[in-house]
Parts: sequence; structure tokens; C-alpha cells
Amino acid sequence: MAKKKKQRQQTFLSPEQYIKQNARKLKIKACHITDNYEEKGIGYIIVAREHTGGRVTVGIYLTDKFCLGVMDTFYNFRMEDQEYSELLDRFGRIGIKEISYNEAHNRIFGAVEFAEEAGIAPHRNFAITQYILEEDNDNIPLTEYEYGKDGMHFLMVDNHQEASKYIPLLQKNLGENFDYAIAEDLDKYDLMKDEKEDGFDEYNDIENHPMFKSYGPDTVYTYKHPEYPKEITLDNPIVEKILCDTANSICLKRKDTEMLLAQPHDSLRRDLEQLILYNIGIGCDGIPDEVIAKDFNGVIGNAVMLLAEVGNADSSLDAVFEVLRQSEDFIDYHIGDGGTETFVPTLYKLGRNRTDKLMAFMKEEGLYTFAKCYVPEAAAFIVHEHPERREEIIEWFRELLLFATEKLPETKFVDNTLAASIICALADIKAIELQPEIKALFDTGLVDLGYCGTYQDVIKDMTSSGNSHLYEHLTDIYKRFEDMKKRFG
Repeated sequence: MAKKKKQRQQTFLSPEQYIKQNARKLKIKACHITDNYEEKGIGYIIVAREHTGGRVTVGIYLTDKFCLGVMDTFYNFRMEDQEYSELLDRFGRIGIKEISYNEAHNRIFGAVEFAEEAGIAPHRNFAITQYILEEDNDNIPLTEYEYGKDGMHFLMVDNHQEASKYIPLLQKNLGENFDYAIAEDLDKYDLMKDEKEDGFDEYNDIENHPMFKSYGPDTVYTYKHPEYPKEITLDNPIVEKILCDTANSICLKRKDTEMLLAQPHDSLRRDLEQLILYNIGIGCDGIPDEVIAKDFNGVIGNAVMLLAEVGNADSSLDAVFEVLRQSEDFIDYHIGDGGTETFVPTLYKLGRNRTDKLMAFMKEEGLYTFAKCYVPEAAAFIVHEHPERREEIIEWFRELLLFATEKLPETKFVDNTLAASIICALADIKAIELQPEIKALFDTGLVDLGYCGTYQDVIKDMTSSGNSHLYEHLTDIYKRFEDMKKRFG
């Protein structure tokens, strides 16, 4: 009796899986770099590999040779030749030139290695796009390029908030052997040198400028988490299907958002809360290797954003706070640079009528500073959306300022960065009513002036005209997801 021939099972790989397993087997098609990369110190490096049949997979690496290494990276998978040509045309508008693969490889990995000396890891997407590059070993001839500026790491950032994200790492790993510049301060600094009558003459020496000073230690993370659910049962299976789909990791498509919001809101709320707490439990003591090895699904961030539509000020707000109580590594993995867009509108919607709970969270001990920074922004946003509540929110901030002034020297509840963040929120709503309390906080000498500016700066901002960046936060869920796609997609 003849044996049946065993059918071969076809395996379909996701783009991420294919890149990890097969990209290095594809031949290099071409490599390009931004024309002025060497002078500017920052630019795009593009590496394209060609599939059998002519399609192209491209890795794009926004690289900073002065300090940050691979700041951003993404890929385009199996592009048609016309799509690839259009991609190069788009980059051609800013100016690119073709280079050898050897140069592209050495510039990217050299920048990564230089950044890691300062404790700065490459963008998380590099975990995938590194496989579009050859393995970094002796098979690739080493070419040395110059990194840093004047022999040191040189950080270039747009604003104080971005600077405060990196400077503690630089100080920890490099001591004083680095330099940096904040774009929004360069013009201000030149002006300050010439305006001694305004009281800024003590900053004529750049090393004594406020943004170069240390204002005390950061809050040490000490949160002891509760037990989180190890199993969950969802009322709406579609919730898990959509939110755990890696294709939705950055944002949800409109049709998926509509489908989710069509579910009964009470049961959808419970499902979202369960998913958040369950996924916190998976990584609250460190993101497991097997999770990192998988494709990122963005479930926590998307669930937090959806809770703004169906959540309540009790269990839902508690679930969001539980995310914010997690460690820096946890929040960086699950939320990354999208924290403001993810948390501020949700905290505003869920907490606008429970400002007591917002205050209680701000008074908790040993939490990650930047997770707390979203709450003052949300409170200030209440003033924008409900001007009639200004007096109430001003009193909320008065209580917070008194607490911060008292507790700042301990750094258990408030540190220099959080104090500066509170000041920024107050400047945005022009809370000149709180000038005495703001002055008292500055008088501690522990407010990070590199983050919020000097006391004179803040008062000047409060008495000037102009709109706040806070008012750019979106409350429409569809626009929020569209905004996330524009920023990170």
C-alpha cells in the first residue's frame, strides 16, 4: 500500500520575523546618507536590500554622531521599485548621496557604540532594523570615524524637557566630560549676555549658565507593586484581537477604533482595565526576554487612550495610575516618547472631576519622576477646557506648590525635574496668582532651571501674550490616534 505523501506546511512570516530571519541573506542594493551629515552631525542613513524578483526592503536610521547614536529607525518592507524610487526622491529633497555599505555600517554601529558609552541605547526599533545590516563583526572592515565634538559627547536638543531626559544619563556615565546645547536657549543666552540690567550678567560665563548646573539628586524609585491578575476573562474577545495585534502597535486604525467603541461601554471598560493590569503584571519586575523577543503590540498605550472614552474616575483612573507607578524601564518600553499624547488627555478626561485623586497621586513617594510630570499638565488642561474652573485649579496648584516646596529637599516625593515641570504647567496657564508660592519654590535652589528657566523667565512668560503648547493636546480619540501615526508611524 502506497504511503500518502506528507504535505509541506506553508509558513507565513510577519515582516518583523522575516527581517530577523532572512534580511541578511538579501543582497545590498544601495546605501545613502544625508549630504551634510558630517557637518551637521545628524542625518539619515539608508540601507536597501533587494529581494529575488526585484522588491526592496529598506532600513532607515536617523543617526546622531555627536551623542545620541541611532535616535530613530524604521523599515519599509518589500517595496515595489517605483515605491523605492519615490522614497529616494523624498529624501533627495533634503539632499542625499550614495555611499558604500561599509561606510553605512561603520557610521551606524560606530554612533551606537559611542552613544552607549554615555548610557544611551539605540531606538527600540533598532532591535528589528539592525537585521537589515550585516552582523557587526570582523567580517566588516573597520573604518574609524570621528564622534562627538572637540573630543567629548555633545548633546543637541530642542528644549529643556528633552534635555532633562538625557543629561542625568550623561552625568552618571561621563561625569563632567560632555557638553550640550538647547536650541530654544541659544538666542536667549546671547541676549542675556548683553542685558546686564536685567540681572543676568552672572551668566556671562557659559559654564555658569543655569542649564549647566546640578540641582540635587533625582527621586529614587521605590514603589512596591501589588499582585496583578495572572489570568483574565474578557467580555468582548474582539478587544484582545485588536489591541494585541502587532500591526496596531503605534496606533489604532479608525475602523478598529469604531469597532471597539461599538461594544457595550461598561464591558469594554472592564476589558481595557483587565488588559492593562494583566500586562503590567507581565513586566512589572522587568520586561522578560521572551516579551522583548516578540513583536511589540502597544496594548497598554492603546488601552489607556481608549479608557478616555469609556472609563470612569474610579477603577479606570486607578488603572492608569498603576501604569504611571511603574519603573522608568517599563514606561519607556510600553510608552516610549508618546507619553504626553497617551496620558495627558486621558488623565484630563478621567480625572477632571476627581482632582483629589490627582493630588493624592502627586503626593505618593518614590515614583518615576517623568510619570508624575503628566499630572500637572492634565490639571492645567482643565483650565483650558473649563475656564470657569480656573480658581479651583489655581487652589489645587497652590496646595501642590506648598507640598513641593516642603518636600523638595528630601527628593522622595518631588525632585528638581518634577518641580520644574510643575512650574512649566503654571507658566502655560499664566498662573500669576501663584507668584509668591512660585518664588518660594525657586528659593529652595533646587528647581532645575535648565528645564523651566529662571524665576524671571517664568514671570515674564506668565505676563506675556501667546498660547500654550498644552492646548495642542487632542481630546478626540480619532485625532489622537492620527497624531500618534504622524509622529511615530
